[in-house]
Amino acid sequence: MSFVKILAPLTGGARDAIVLASAFAAAKPFHAHVDALFVRPDATEAVPFFGDGVSATVVQEIAEAAKVAADGAIKLARATIDTSALSAGARIVNRPVRGETVTVSFREVLGNFADQVTLASRLSDLVVFGPLKEGDRPGLTEAFEATLLETGRPVLLSANPAPSSFCKKIALAWNESVASAHAVTAALPFLKCAENVEILCVSRSKDEPIDSAELKAYLAMHGVSASERIADAGSRIVGDVLLDEALKGGAGLLVAGGYGHSRLREMFFSGVTRHVVSHAGMPLFLVH
Repeated sequence: MSFVKILAPLTGGARDAIVLASAFAAAKPFHAHVDALFVRPDATEAVPFFGDGVSATVVQEIAEAAKVAADGAIKLARATIDTSALSAGARIVNRPVRGETVTVSFREVLGNFADQVTLASRLSDLVVFGPLKEGDRPGLTEAFEATLLETGRPVLLSANPAPSSFCKKIALAWNESVASAHAVTAALPFLKCAENVEILCVSRSKDEPIDSAELKAYLAMHGVSASERIADAGSRIVGDVLLDEALKGGAGLLVAGGYGHSRLREMFFSGVTRHVVSHAGMPLFLVH
């Protein structure tokens, strides 16, 4: 079991360097291919926002301005690929290919960013996003959530700066839920090459104790030896405790189930996933 094709959505912005560096670090243990995807906005989608009385001349100006902006963003994205590939020792190719080293290819599609990223994610083993913060442009956050919730693909949410490896110490956020179990099985390629794996359980004094014995036995069958640590959340937000304890333990990656409850409940009750995503100071491996 390994990652063969890793999707890296690019925007032509400063965050592309983090996305690519993280994708290359994830690809390195498996000699995987990085599929760098740029979504060119469809200028015609913006026209309805200007009302019915927009003249043909204005429509043309909007289309031309969008094309100029997209051309500039593509140029920056390609330059970032060249620099990042050289730094990572990755080989630039014209199309996805599996080789003896990490490879990367660039492709451009037209349409809505979130829709196109979600579509491309379906046939990818892992999707890499840069760090997300509150107030990010809607398309980026929408693409992340749609990929996580609708495709079933694991998502790697990087941190700044991007780590050079994800196979040192890994923390597993475990609460016996289906989402956390899916995260464990999806992360097995990383777990098998990790130097150290720690099961991290967060509980409150009123809660039933979390049992990780079955998880340990499952991991052992896959050749993964794991230790366990239980943290008492007290009155703190569980997401804060997970992040703090993972960092204190020296983990370079936190594996967790993403949006374990319904999306609606997450929105109204400040779910753990949403909090962890917007406050993470370390890379996250998430699966819904």
